[in-house]
Amino acid sequence: MTSEPRRTLSDVSSDYALDAGFDSLLGTQLIDFSPTAMVIIDPDLRVRRSNRSFREIYGLSPEQLAGTSIPELLPDMDPRVWKLARWVLASGESVEDTEIIGRSVAFPQEERTWRFSHFPLRDREGVPAAVGVTLVDVTDQRRAERKHAEAERRLRLLTRASTLVGRSLELDATLASIADFMVPEFADTCSVYLLDEPLDTDARPELLELRRAIKTRVSGPPLQSCDIPFSAAGEILYCHRNSPIYQAFASGRPFHHAADDESLISGYQTPGFLDYFRRLLLRWGIAVPLLVGRYFHGVMVVHVGVSGRTYTDDDVEMAANLGGRISAAIANARAYAREREVSVTLQRSLLAPDIPAVAGMDIAWRYEPGSLPGRSPCAEPGPPIDAEVGGDWFDLIPLSAGRVALVIGDVAGRGVTAAAVMGQLRTASRAFASLDLPADDVLTHLDNLAQTIGAGPDGALASCVYAIFEPTTATIVLANAGHPPPALRDPDGRVRLLTGGGGAFLGIGGQVFVQTCYPFPVGATLALYTDGLVESRDIDIFQGIGRLQHALADAGTADATADRLMRLVDQANRDDDVALLLVRAAAAINTRTLTIPLTLDLRAVGQARHAVNAALRRWQQPETIETAELLVSEIVTNAIRYSRVPGELVLRSVPTALYIEVSDSDSHLPRVLHPNEQEEHGRGLILVDALAARWGTRPTHSGKTVWCQLDTGTDTGPEIFT
Repeated sequence: MTSEPRRTLSDVSSDYALDAGFDSLLGTQLIDFSPTAMVIIDPDLRVRRSNRSFREIYGLSPEQLAGTSIPELLPDMDPRVWKLARWVLASGESVEDTEIIGRSVAFPQEERTWRFSHFPLRDREGVPAAVGVTLVDVTDQRRAERKHAEAERRLRLLTRASTLVGRSLELDATLASIADFMVPEFADTCSVYLLDEPLDTDARPELLELRRAIKTRVSGPPLQSCDIPFSAAGEILYCHRNSPIYQAFASGRPFHHAADDESLISGYQTPGFLDYFRRLLLRWGIAVPLLVGRYFHGVMVVHVGVSGRTYTDDDVEMAANLGGRISAAIANARAYAREREVSVTLQRSLLAPDIPAVAGMDIAWRYEPGSLPGRSPCAEPGPPIDAEVGGDWFDLIPLSAGRVALVIGDVAGRGVTAAAVMGQLRTASRAFASLDLPADDVLTHLDNLAQTIGAGPDGALASCVYAIFEPTTATIVLANAGHPPPALRDPDGRVRLLTGGGGAFLGIGGQVFVQTCYPFPVGATLALYTDGLVESRDIDIFQGIGRLQHALADAGTADATADRLMRLVDQANRDDDVALLLVRAAAAINTRTLTIPLTLDLRAVGQARHAVNAALRRWQQPETIETAELLVSEIVTNAIRYSRVPGELVLRSVPTALYIEVSDSDSHLPRVLHPNEQEEHGRGLILVDALAARWGTRPTHSGKTVWCQLDTGTDTGPEIFT
């Protein structure tokens, strides 16, 4: 038996090379088994032919489809399908990749997304005779894309929320920026309610009493044009156990609820609150508990309604994440607020509450703590603004014989620590001032002290200016420890910076401070200030000092000048305290001065007594002559006895007092002795202490000065104002 040779595919192809019927058979199978759904529609929109994939989508047999009108067969189909078919027949042009959403017999319970393409099928003359339609189910692809886009959206929301939460420590600013961001990105309305004090999550009060922390945010013209009740900050909301807010508190999780469920809304015990929900047309809500550890601080409530959106489980989870971030911000802001309150209280208690009046001086002062609470939502990106209280201080301290100490300083750093260091330095400067030390010596002592209280290399540093007004010579003597230079306006309007006497910051140690003397005539104004007055994020300190000099040039009272200088503060960009102390030599009061050089001869005692007698008679103060002569005798005698070089006596009369000052080269400060009956010496200062209203000594670089004061209580001449 002879077997036939095996036939190959090429043999079969050659047998049917010219067989058109075979080609048609192959084409039919290609179309019928293609995974792409295909259908041919004639000009009457009747199905001429369809493949298996198309029939499976619509759940129809070939017999049901053949010759049937598409609009009649599929009345729920998007009419664009046959409208596009008509357009293709009329124009002869294809329309590709049109996405249409709808239901089919195979998927009656869900909407699917198909991508349609329509193209003309032509007869032998090239005229469009039918329309070929292909469609691909892209539902799963679009769902995946939407899910991916939604995940990206949630990530962007969380990232932006985290940025807003970390931008400021001021609670109101943080909550306002969060609410503005949530609406309309995530909600149609957003409200934040806080307890006055955090509540343990194990507590179960009958009612929660919360206060609206910020004005409710709403989206869209329909809501924004509505007169919304219960939307202002500060209003109280009472929540019963069945309210969404209470259930969020009790569960510790976001509570997803139907906003129009009156069984839930009735849990709000505030009258008229139901109307609040109805007027806002709210449908779905999420109450997000704001928890920090075991403590409930409040709740954020978001709703959707007019936008047509709904909340999914993913939205609830994202709301929980947002709530965690907001809770941390609330805890930080409240801790910051407590520390700031302590700092401000401490600082204000340590600042000079009452600047004493000084004869012949017009004085004004201003102080503002760092007051930038945060960055507005529309501000440019940047680091958080630190608005903690700083360590600025100033003081005016009466000294001996009508002299006055002027002090201004700034401790680097923020918060309670800076305020505490400032308080110690201010107290110390007053203590050193009571010793009547020279300006440079005061800074030396403050520098030594600063190193022992943590204001050195391991902590904050401090700058300081200590100045002494000398009325006898109409001068200002000052020393500077790293502080912005004081500005002095001369009577002619010229303004100069007092850059002499400069040194490094207090707390560095090992430095020598130098004091410098400047004329301070009638009509001159001295401005002591901290860097917050002249410097901000947008204005460097040199530019700011130049602006201060220009503003100080105008004449005016100390108060008017202080107001003018405070207008220089860059309120929009400052983050530092501002302290300003202005002193103007405003009037030449009826002051008389007599200066008498003293020789080392004891006969100088009688000469000094005679000169004082004559001066007081000229000044019409005869009632003080006897006491003044006794005081001069005792003090001058001691100066001549113990000094090695000639000294000086200064007699100065002001309307209410007579000052006697004797300077010599002996650095030993005298003290009151208590001699017994047999001792011949040591009673001079007892006499001085008995006769003078006040007396004391102060060290000088050349020795010391002993001074005493007699109260006269009378003004023997008119004041001369400039």
